[in-house]
Amino acid sequence: MNSKTKKYLYTWLIYILLFIAIMQVANWWKTREAQKGNLSEFTGELLDGSAFTIAEFEGEPVLLHFWATWCPICELENGTIQSISQDYQVISIASWSEGEAEVKTYMRENQLTFPVMLDNSGGLAQSFGLKGVPTSFILDPYGEITFVETGYSTEPGLRLRLWLSAL
Repeated sequence: MNSKTKKYLYTWLIYILLFIAIMQVANWWKTREAQKGNLSEFTGELLDGSAFTIAEFEGEPVLLHFWATWCPICELENGTIQSISQDYQVISIASWSEGEAEVKTYMRENQLTFPVMLDNSGGLAQSFGLKGVPTSFILDPYGEITFVETGYSTEPGLRLRLWLSAL
């Protein structure tokens, strides 16, 4: 490899590392007011009428995912959340949406089967310190929040964080 090629690759490596650093700082800024701590006492009612508590998932990592029916980024993540729900515990929260009928229709039309909790007014999302959706919380096997991400998250990224939180 000649020196010109090495310089070119080195320059791109610097750009990539700088981009990653900027993205990490941006995520920290967006999630700085997000809920922290233990959520093992968190309870709710799902769209199907069943009740749940995070404590019932003790021993397993949990993905708590806030989204909205009108959110295009959330729609891009649908397949990711659906796939992850086949292997991990997922509780999704439809925030700032327009009611049970709309969410049920959205789930049916998009062939989504992961558990959904309604938060039509966005009050729950606001109590979690969220400024927007999608936002994902990764909980360790004891309900402790180990990671928060606002914006698009890749499937490998979420799976890696769930796996790491289980260690």
